[in-house]
Amino acid sequence: MRRNVLRGLLLVATLLASLGLQAAPLRISISIPGPGAASYYPVELIPKIGADQAEGAEVRIVFSPGGPGAVGEMLSNNVDFAVVGLPAAMSVRLTDHRVVALAAINDLPLYVLLVRQGLKGQVKSIADLKGRTIGLHSNSTATKSTSQQVLELMFRRGGVPPGSYRIANVGRRWESEAMMLKTGAVDAVIGDEPHASHMVADKIAFPLVHLGDPETARQFAGTGFLRGALIGRSDKIDKDKRKAETMVRIIQRTLAWIATHSAEEFADKLGVPDPDERQKLIAVLQQYPRQYSRDGSFSRRQLQETEIFFIDSQAGNAAAENFRIEAMIDDRWVGRRD
Repeated sequence: MRRNVLRGLLLVATLLASLGLQAAPLRISISIPGPGAASYYPVELIPKIGADQAEGAEVRIVFSPGGPGAVGEMLSNNVDFAVVGLPAAMSVRLTDHRVVALAAINDLPLYVLLVRQGLKGQVKSIADLKGRTIGLHSNSTATKSTSQQVLELMFRRGGVPPGSYRIANVGRRWESEAMMLKTGAVDAVIGDEPHASHMVADKIAFPLVHLGDPETARQFAGTGFLRGALIGRSDKIDKDKRKAETMVRIIQRTLAWIATHSAEEFADKLGVPDPDERQKLIAVLQQYPRQYSRDGSFSRRQLQETEIFFIDSQAGNAAAENFRIEAMIDDRWVGRRD
């Protein structure tokens, strides 16, 4: 049946082409945190490499301050899909069972706990941040962003319980993070690459914990979680699978492009204008070649790590502690791997 429908669509497209007409592109909208976060660069690349046009679609990108906000745009029907940290989507899923994950974007989370340079020598461990002010992109008690979950888990394991430090919203742009660190408005931030490396190189801050460091992965179980995932709404997918299937193919096409092109080509396609920023991005892409999935498939091991991370980061939340990640994985178009 599906083959006959596709054949019919192909015949219609051929007929339109023969008449000098083109079918209107399938319009798809997607929300992501940003702009400028390395984890979500694959989405920013989509229109720049024509991955959407190749699938007969036109993707519109909407930027959001954080993961829960991006998913909220989708749940409010402002966009069709979102790409966010899977733990952030899991937090929303606790209260809205329509939230499902359709494809993997990242293979390696690159969160960094950055401490302002003026505290070097004073802050040598997470415990030394007790009583200090920490910057987050977004902060909510209802639906927690991935960076908020990372912060709470790191601090609790480091002997700094909730309530023993202050939280300040720093926004999504790295310039805001840098300014608040420079002025001492915050003592530390949960940063993101490539901007974390930028602030270290400019001696604005120094890294205390980097999730991309293999030693960190050995110290903190679950830190190999799935950072970025394509998120959809199950009720909309049930009504119209075509848009979801097309979006997955666009993501897969983009990931395949990334896997077969150099870091320099990646930076050029993104159109990074500043030579210094371009070089820092290239350095991060070369340092962490595992950052992006190659095909969008879900890793069984990574899903297990994500569940461990989520449950541990939400200690005391009964709904989270009883949550099982399989309930929200829709892998019909991407499959699984070990």
